[in-house]
Amino acid sequence: MQESSGLPSTSAVKSGSAAVDSRQEQRIHIAVPVKVFPDIRTADWQTCCTYEISTLGARLASMPGINKVGQVIWIQRLNRRAKFKVIWIGQSGTSQAGQVGVESLEPGNVIWENEIKARMMASR
Repeated sequence: MQESSGLPSTSAVKSGSAAVDSRQEQRIHIAVPVKVFPDIRTADWQTCCTYEISTLGARLASMPGINKVGQVIWIQRLNRRAKFKVIWIGQSGTSQAGQVGVESLEPGNVIWENEIKARMMASR
């Protein structure tokens, strides 16, 4: 697994600085197709792709309907779905433009567990 660098961490975003990434877990750089439900009250969804994943969150390609930090969305991978909270949205003109960071609101429900296990086995 590779640790992400240069992206704002949850603590850095909350404090308003993008200093050091203080994540407790590593992220896997992998493109995984997912369905994103920007409004959890409707069945409307869009296809999206991850940039990286972890058991507690992900970095996604930005899409219409995701428009504010704190927004709660559903993400579905194959037949597994979990609730996530948007923790940062990349600002235009930065290297994170067009990207969204999300954090799981259901840490026990890892929708891309198979991809994480497969990557860990391949790295041994």
